[in-house]
Amino acid sequence: MSSTIQETDTKVPVGGAIEKITKRVSGKVWKLQKSPTVRTQQPKSLRKSWEKRTQERQRLQTVRALEKQMKDEKQAEKDRKREINLERKRIEEEKERQEALAAKMSARRLARMKKKELRKKARV
Repeated sequence: MSSTIQETDTKVPVGGAIEKITKRVSGKVWKLQKSPTVRTQQPKSLRKSWEKRTQERQRLQTVRALEKQMKDEKQAEKDRKREINLERKRIEEEKERQEALAAKMSARRLARMKKKELRKKARV
């Protein structure tokens, strides 16, 4: 009986032996078996701790916020200057229109006065 137990110990397990398939499809058995490169792993010199990464993210966030604020201020200043220029142009155009109207009115008045004078002369 003891001989049968020893034989079963050296036999393959019930589930079967899992052999690693190393035979190449191309048949180039002399080539070394390579594992695929893992690109997510970095050497220790390039690795950053979680704290450093969060600090860097925070720093970038503050820099971006500052840049955005500066851009907004610059745009607001541009808009303000543009609005002032537009208002100035509106006032200038209105002034010119009023002057043209006043000149036209005075010309009409002159014409009316001339007619009046002519009528007065005609009566006399």
